[in-house]
Amino acid sequence: DVVNVVTQMAGVVDPRKPDSDTRTYRVFTLPNELQVVVCSDPETQSAAAALAVSAGQLQDPPEVQGCAHFLEHMLFLGNEKYPGESDFDSFCASSAGYSNAWTSMDRTVYHYVLAHDKLQDSLDRFSGFFSCPLFTEDLTDRELNAIDSENNKNLQDDGRREFQLLRSTYAHPLQRFGTGNLYSLKEVPEGAGTNIREHLLGFHKGCYSANVMKLAVLGSQSLDALEGWVRDYFSTVPNKNLQPLQGVSGDDDPFDAAWKRMYRVIPVKERRKLVLFWPTPSTYENYMQKPSRLISYCIGHEGVGSLLSLLKAKGWATELGAGTGTQSTYFSLFEISIKLTEQGLPNYLEIISLIYQYITACFRRSAHEERARIRHEMRSIEELNFRFRTKVREDQYTEQLACNLSRYPAEHVICGPDLFFEDQDMAAIDSMIDKFFIPSNMRVHVIAPEAEQPDMPAGTTWVEEFWYKSRYAVHEYDAECVKRWADAGQKAHEKLHLPLANPYTPENEELKEGGHTDINVAPAPSLIIDTPVIKLWHLHDTSLAQPKVSCHIQLSNFIVERTARLAICLRMLLEMLHEITNEEAYDAEEAGLIFDISNTSANSQCCGLRLSFKGYDCKMSVLVQRMMKKLATFDVHEHENAFELVKEATITDYRNRRFQQNYAHAMIASNCTMEYPHWNNEERLGEIETITMDEVNDFVKEFLKEMRVEAVIVGNYTAEEASSLVMDSMSAFTFAPLSEANVPKLEMTKLEEGVTVLREQLSPDPDAVDSACVAYYQMGERSVRNDIVLELLVQIMDKEAYAQLRTVEQLGYIVATTSHTRWCVSGLRIIVQSVHAPSFLDTRIETFLEAFGKTLSSLSDADFAEHVDSLTTKKKEVDRSIDKRCARFMTEVCGHLYAFDRSSQEVDILSKLSKQELVEFFNVYVSPSSTTRRKLSCHVTGKQAIETITAAGEEPDVTAESASKVLIFEKGAVPFPPASDDESKAAPELPEPKVVELKEFRATAPRYAIQKKGWFATCRGGALLWQKGLCLTFLQKSALHACVALLYEFEEKGGWMPTTPFDILIMKAGTKKSTVSLIILGGERVAKLAPPAAVALLECDLHLGAQDLDTAALWHNSARQLNVEVEGVNEVEDDGQLQPRCRDLELALLRVHLLRVNRHGNRGPLLEKVVSAEAFFFFVGSSMNVHVPRVHPVKERNSLKSVVFFFLQHDQYLYPS
Repeated sequence: DVVNVVTQMAGVVDPRKPDSDTRTYRVFTLPNELQVVVCSDPETQSAAAALAVSAGQLQDPPEVQGCAHFLEHMLFLGNEKYPGESDFDSFCASSAGYSNAWTSMDRTVYHYVLAHDKLQDSLDRFSGFFSCPLFTEDLTDRELNAIDSENNKNLQDDGRREFQLLRSTYAHPLQRFGTGNLYSLKEVPEGAGTNIREHLLGFHKGCYSANVMKLAVLGSQSLDALEGWVRDYFSTVPNKNLQPLQGVSGDDDPFDAAWKRMYRVIPVKERRKLVLFWPTPSTYENYMQKPSRLISYCIGHEGVGSLLSLLKAKGWATELGAGTGTQSTYFSLFEISIKLTEQGLPNYLEIISLIYQYITACFRRSAHEERARIRHEMRSIEELNFRFRTKVREDQYTEQLACNLSRYPAEHVICGPDLFFEDQDMAAIDSMIDKFFIPSNMRVHVIAPEAEQPDMPAGTTWVEEFWYKSRYAVHEYDAECVKRWADAGQKAHEKLHLPLANPYTPENEELKEGGHTDINVAPAPSLIIDTPVIKLWHLHDTSLAQPKVSCHIQLSNFIVERTARLAICLRMLLEMLHEITNEEAYDAEEAGLIFDISNTSANSQCCGLRLSFKGYDCKMSVLVQRMMKKLATFDVHEHENAFELVKEATITDYRNRRFQQNYAHAMIASNCTMEYPHWNNEERLGEIETITMDEVNDFVKEFLKEMRVEAVIVGNYTAEEASSLVMDSMSAFTFAPLSEANVPKLEMTKLEEGVTVLREQLSPDPDAVDSACVAYYQMGERSVRNDIVLELLVQIMDKEAYAQLRTVEQLGYIVATTSHTRWCVSGLRIIVQSVHAPSFLDTRIETFLEAFGKTLSSLSDADFAEHVDSLTTKKKEVDRSIDKRCARFMTEVCGHLYAFDRSSQEVDILSKLSKQELVEFFNVYVSPSSTTRRKLSCHVTGKQAIETITAAGEEPDVTAESASKVLIFEKGAVPFPPASDDESKAAPELPEPKVVELKEFRATAPRYAIQKKGWFATCRGGALLWQKGLCLTFLQKSALHACVALLYEFEEKGGWMPTTPFDILIMKAGTKKSTVSLIILGGERVAKLAPPAAVALLECDLHLGAQDLDTAALWHNSARQLNVEVEGVNEVEDDGQLQPRCRDLELALLRVHLLRVNRHGNRGPLLEKVVSAEAFFFFVGSSMNVHVPRVHPVKERNSLKSVVFFFLQHDQYLYPS
């Protein structure tokens, strides 16, 4: 038995690890038989630990169901060493970390992460969970409410309902109700004359023991230090010499004949699903070969010849998954789950027949050599994936290690779940198929609305499951169907066959020379392609010693957000691309190359499509170019079947969104109030139901007609390879630069200072028990400083809110405090979901904030410094993977923030931040007593609150019409004021608000304009003016005068904020073939506008910086024809002299001859002499490290002259472009 082998091992073991893993490991066993794996990672800024106990829901007493889960909760609420009820959570929070736990059928896992220098103290606290828990009477009673609240939020979750149905029909301990609620944990025990605390003590005594525990610890310290701490703190955990899953026998068969039938299940959401289950032995026993993995790989394959490919071709299904789902120490369930279409549901029996055809004819009767080929390919890819495995978050990793210790021998604690250690015994797989994958061992779930259930026998009786109230009916299989399914000689459908060889299997693991190699340094990427339509940022990075690359490509065009119908067209394009590329993308993913498309981004603007590629570099270019070509040549009419499948699935998705948790509905209401553009689910659903193929096809053409491309490539790719990848993949497109109308314009409501805005609505799901309140406090346009101050505030506030609102007040299971940054506007969100009414929750939030303000003010300097140090440590963490680094860069690029060193800036700000500054930040933006606070509250009222109000003989204030209204309270009013300590005082009346329609509020409220900045566009004969960007193209020689006049005009109106004063330098360069003039504008940035100070008309040769010599070749065919000598950068000063200004403009000027300087700021034609030229290029930049981009030559337009003007405003929101 693998589980027992581990506990019998003694001494120290050095497990196998990935090639790219620089950490060191040690596995050892304490005298009390608690087995431990410690991991030393000198490069980490975080530490983590996890402990897995081989005890779980299978051991719940029948009269106290949910006991194991409740015990998990109680261990966090104090022990003899540290009796404070929130001591451990608070300690982790103050150390830039958090803690959590989960309970399954056969194990319970506790885990946490925090700053690396706090590990020793945390282990001392953590060990008390298992050596000396308290289980105090008052906390036991109080925590029952948290369990009940957790259960309430799950009642409408179809996944949990169906899993409980799967369990409830067992005649076995597996049928236990694992979550528990007030009824199972309080009412039932009390009815039997016992109480829950007695059962908790008994469960802990009878199921928790050191010899059934596995501990994993990860830190920056040495292995000796880590082992020493573990021995100091965990050797006192009692060893009671228990068996894993004490009291549960592996000889009991939970799957009798009654369980193996057909179940008709009615879901909450609109779902059509077919699920087949086959009980098999536990997969842990044969982990060396993993036979079920080969079976699941073939059945679940999505490429040519697969079951899913055939079902999609028939229009019967959209998704298929296969593999071991439910499993424990003693058994497993192999599952095939198929998401059906409306057309596929009536054909469910034929689909089962196709499944058995594949299992029997394609797989079981296939040649062993053919299966061996597939298995070899799987083994090779898994070996490669393991060798170059990417680091995961420290707490996730310790979770994995702790669980693995209870399943695999110590030497395989890292690699056990992933690798194939032995050749597959194909005869054993044949026996497995013959014994277990047969109709007599099968259970089927047909999940669909009652009205759509096919072939329902007359007189069907619907049964209600006890805990979740799921409705289901049970039937025997049709004898003729069983006979057909069991036919060992049946033939397979002509389109079904085993997977073909994967063309994306990696063939090269070479790390290319010249890349960034210092793992502790995160450099910025370089801009290596910079044109009006394409910008590519690149970093050749091999610091993680992995032959991988990550590539993100953003295609932007504001057409996608102009109307709800166009937004739906984009969604259809997105989903259809997923559909038509699925077979190829599946092969790529199986070989370690992952492709995805999205049309949303939580962290940066995304008006269009974002394509992401990550994985091994050797075949990355093939995947990128193929996927981009599919988009460039996309024609909806060539994929009619895909269009219908996608449309049906998307309609179902929008219909089912009303069943989300109510806190999610409250956040959606907040977003709908704040964001422009924003199209809610109802608007989108109304459009998609009538969308046509022609409309989507026309949209695709318009979307691809104009484009802005922003890309980031990071990893084992040179600059040349990255440039080629992007340019080659974009060569399939013929789009032009974005016109003004298609430049993304993203805006956010600017809430008025001192004003509270309220949105109320009923829950879209009338059966959802809980209500929710989401309170949003707006800070304004984000900056690096505000971001990090807000993050520090959230770090301190989150666990305080959790401890007060959830643990002490027991409002509900879901309590969270988060920063919310959207489209470059930042804010704070406090989220509470509860059975209480939203107005009560809002009052409790305000009461907490009032108390928290005092807590924050009284925070000791030492405690403040500890919070700052912990957050600083977190900010010093390097990216764990190439993918995370690329994603981080992409956020900066698409937000046009370009703070690639954001973490360093944040660390610097934290080092100078005082407690008083944090207190002032809270007092201005969040405190209930603030006169400048800007708050939006969104309330969603659930079933329990409505029933409570009506039971009291009152009418609810919120109605179906409330969702379309906005309540605006007068300045200074606090509609849900903090509760008074004086219980005799009546709660104040709600101030009378101004009620407006939501549409009116959105149309009239002031906004932050967070549109894309620095975009390039041209306008012949006119001008384009954006908030912080300007671009003019003229076709007349005299327009040069108009250009200067325009600068003055914009300045006087105050609509444009340039750097001032101006120095205008005009240079002339001549060759035999052409004449080019450059105009460079620069100057010191000042706090207020000032009139232009100087205009200098100069003559000289064309002069470019050394980095731009190759650009000169573009302009004049040969750089040799130019008399180029590079000197320091010069700028005209007030006295007319040229002074070096190397820090300002990266453009060298030489042999400059001053002809005229005008210092009078006259409005007249200041440029008296205009040189003849085919092209003028104007560059305007601030004195803040401006990078002048390369400019490509302007094509001759007969005898016309052209002037191109670039405005380069360089600050935290805009990079020169």
